[in-house]
Amino acid sequence: MPVRNDNSITVLADMPEVKAEDLKIDLRDNTLTLIGRVTAYENAKVSDVLREYQSGTFLRQFTLSETIDQAKIDAKLTDGVLRLELPKVEKARPRQITVKPN
Repeated sequence: MPVRNDNSITVLADMPEVKAEDLKIDLRDNTLTLIGRVTAYENAKVSDVLREYQSGTFLRQFTLSETIDQAKIDAKLTDGVLRLELPKVEKARPRQITVKPN
């Protein structure tokens, strides 16, 4: 779920076992694409019965509105959580207008 404020939108994505070198983020034509690869768990055993996710490649796409400053998007992957900061363009940020006496 994205977290919104006046200046940006923050998207958090759980990506267990995904390494930064196995994640590609592509931006073109207002579409943000996440392409990643989950490798098999290193200590997996044949006797393992339940896994919450499968190994393999995944792809997620998001269409960005024109309120996002695409040149300033920032991505960080820490402990299996991807944090995307999507800053808003200046004109999309709310501001106060000062009323001047005449």
